[in-house]
Amino acid sequence: MGYSVLTATSKKPLKRQLVTAVMTVSVIGTALSSLLTFYVMRHLLIGRADDQLEEGLSTWALQSAGWQFNFGSLPSEFNQATQYPGMSDRIPRRGESSPPDYDQLKALDTPQTVTSLPGSEQPQKRWRAVAHMETNGTIQYVAKSLEPESRMLRALAWVEGSVGVLALCGIGVGSYLLVARALAPLKTVEDTALAIANGDHDRRVPAWPKDTEVGKLSYAMNTMVSRLQESLENAQTQEEQMRRFVGDASHELRTPLTSIRGYAELYRMGGDPEMVLSKIDEESARMQLLVEDLLALTRAEGARLNKKPVDVLELVMSVKDTARGAFPDRKLEVVADTPEVAMVNGDPDRLYQVLLNLVTNAFKHGGPEAEVTVTVRHNLDRVVIDVADNGRGMEAKDAEHIFERFYRADTSRTRSTGGSGLGLAITKSLVEAHGGTIRVETAPGQGSTFTISLPSAA
Repeated sequence: MGYSVLTATSKKPLKRQLVTAVMTVSVIGTALSSLLTFYVMRHLLIGRADDQLEEGLSTWALQSAGWQFNFGSLPSEFNQATQYPGMSDRIPRRGESSPPDYDQLKALDTPQTVTSLPGSEQPQKRWRAVAHMETNGTIQYVAKSLEPESRMLRALAWVEGSVGVLALCGIGVGSYLLVARALAPLKTVEDTALAIANGDHDRRVPAWPKDTEVGKLSYAMNTMVSRLQESLENAQTQEEQMRRFVGDASHELRTPLTSIRGYAELYRMGGDPEMVLSKIDEESARMQLLVEDLLALTRAEGARLNKKPVDVLELVMSVKDTARGAFPDRKLEVVADTPEVAMVNGDPDRLYQVLLNLVTNAFKHGGPEAEVTVTVRHNLDRVVIDVADNGRGMEAKDAEHIFERFYRADTSRTRSTGGSGLGLAITKSLVEAHGGTIRVETAPGQGSTFTISLPSAA
């Protein structure tokens, strides 16, 4: 796993870490650049001094013996001495307070850096010296003072240091401003996160470009918060549904339980046993139906669908066969208003339950003479199923609430027939579980048309 200073655990703010990292790299880079420049320049100056020594050996160092007394012919920065064959001492061309120590030379014709003779005024004075042996055995010694080069290198070092300090100051200020600007979006993210943590769930981070790190972070955070908000809303919805379920179930079960209790009291008071037992059995059946519908609604809302490709027209024909058996005297027509095969991806058993429930409701509540027509058609990328009857129809106020739990357009009629008011709520939950929608168009005396829209699998 990669590791860096910036990823290490640190108590320092990120801004300070970044500026410190930039300054560290800048200092190292500036120091290395200055050292490289210094040593390159030193190498060039030493090379120039060596060239001057070689030139001196081939010019003024070869003058006649009278040169010892011709001081003006020797450049001021240079020193020369001669050692003749058979002599142990060197004869200097002119006097020098701090002459070079030629004994430090290790080889002929190889320029070397030496210091002055011990005991001279400037024993640490540096010279560039070379020794050359002539054909007659005479050894010529030539040296050049490195004081001019040293002054030039000191000046170069001072300039490099001054420029480096100014450059580092500029880099420090610039890096601080740039880092502050670059990290400004993170401050926005921080403020947004705190606002969300304090309950402002609708707050979002600005959508910066996704090709940047901050943009990717903002996108990920907004996605996370949206999903979190969705989960919270779903949890609240489920909680509300559960409370409503418990409340509605309690309310609906209270009536048959009260009736059963009343008939039991009537039996204790000497009422007709046969009549009392008949009523108790009737109310028990209604309560059983209600409980079964409640369980069916619960399963529909949390249903796990066994989805597969389903031929809708084939499914409708199967529902027709079942309805014909339950309502042999009623008319049910199936219309295929599409040239293509209407295919959806769904649970065939659940979709069968939906269509059968709608057809049954149409026969039960449309009136004894009502006829039902089921039409299968395409609408763009949707498969649409219309379940229409020409029966009684409904008022607009009833149509608005027809898919709500325990809602009855005709309370007295529904109670008499044992309906629970949950059938259409179950139907709506199953349709929505398939990613579809269901709506109703109706008017008094003009029948009702329930329209189901499902995503096409084709």
